[in-house]
Amino acid sequence: MYNAQFWDKAWQDTSKAAGRRRPDPKLWQEYWSCFSSRYAEHNEANKEVHQSIIDGLIAQGAIKPGDSLLDIGCGPGTYALPLAAYKVKVTGLDTSQGMLDTLSDQAVKASLTESISVLLTDWLDIAPEPAYDITFAAKSPAINNYDSLMKMTKVARRACCLIGFAGKHDIGLRRFLWERLLNEPAPGPAFDIIYPLNILYQEGYRPNLTFSTYGQTQQEPLNYLIDHYIRYFAVMGVTGNEVENNIRCFLEGVAIDGYCAETSETTIGIMWWQV
Repeated sequence: MYNAQFWDKAWQDTSKAAGRRRPDPKLWQEYWSCFSSRYAEHNEANKEVHQSIIDGLIAQGAIKPGDSLLDIGCGPGTYALPLAAYKVKVTGLDTSQGMLDTLSDQAVKASLTESISVLLTDWLDIAPEPAYDITFAAKSPAINNYDSLMKMTKVARRACCLIGFAGKHDIGLRRFLWERLLNEPAPGPAFDIIYPLNILYQEGYRPNLTFSTYGQTQQEPLNYLIDHYIRYFAVMGVTGNEVENNIRCFLEGVAIDGYCAETSETTIGIMWWQV
């Protein structure tokens, strides 16, 4: 029977297959902290995509001015900043100090410090009691099974919002490097919206769900990408001089005037439900 337990197991099996190299969470924290400023620049370049998602949630009545909102895995403020600009009281939760520092810096620049606070902690350590009007998570690894998903409904007083991949998510250079270094197909995203959607349905919720598909090509500095992918594959346990030389040679081979074109294609599901 396709009950909540079935979908929870399917979700965890998919996550194990995608992350079968079992990266150390502390290495991930260091990775995100190292590149937090660059990710903030990416947010600025893609702010229209994120703003359109927030506009859709506002139009549906999921988010209202004056709401208190917990952004789980907030990163450098991808959604926290535009939500705060809409007069939502945002608490950004993350395990990466670098990401939170970048978010705080961005909040100062945007004159949003009164609407944004930060919380350096793990989602697992948050008390399961209603403390915010809304719990919000966008492609956050913190929401990865039945318990972490249903906890969102316990911490929220009014509504929850979850954004996850919906099928295709491809980053060109990462895929090429994965196949080159590991001689195997690059894994798909560990988090597909189908799993939390079906868990919520089986638990009696009827989430509102919309989809958004977008692609982009960004010109990334060669030196940044070399460092980025050496650190990324190190998190995956793929290290050594040969690996680093292979990454460097590949990227230097596709670079033009010191820049590489990083192309990505993504479809996401934007889901929200009342508690």
